[in-house]
Amino acid sequence: MAIKAKTGWQVLLVAVWINFSGTVRWMLFARPRFEALYKGMGLEYPNTPLINILWVLWGVLAAVLVVFLSKKFGILPTIVLSWLVIFAMTWIVQWNSAVFPLALLWVVVPWSLFEIFVAALISHGLQCRSAAN
Repeated sequence: MAIKAKTGWQVLLVAVWINFSGTVRWMLFARPRFEALYKGMGLEYPNTPLINILWVLWGVLAAVLVVFLSKKFGILPTIVLSWLVIFAMTWIVQWNSAVFPLALLWVVVPWSLFEIFVAALISHGLQCRSAAN
């Protein structure tokens, strides 16, 4: 039972970090570009409570992936695999749907790599701390 509780705390802390970082990235850089892209297509960007809840869920699922991978791999493989699954695949799907502003990549790629780096550090740090106790 203690292992499940420790994993739960890891997921919670990593999810808080991912959702915080993602929200800041969204507010500062992505939202204006997405709204402009949608406006250019004659559409209004859908911003509903349900969509925001789904993004929080996405962050929690991303945290589950990071924690799971960090239990199986070292820091670098955790970062690379998590980043590819969480971010690269999301952007490919959005780009394929013609709803991703490519000019945003210069900001979101380094930001997302840093986000996953910190998430992996949090997860690995909590595992090391847990193993020491």
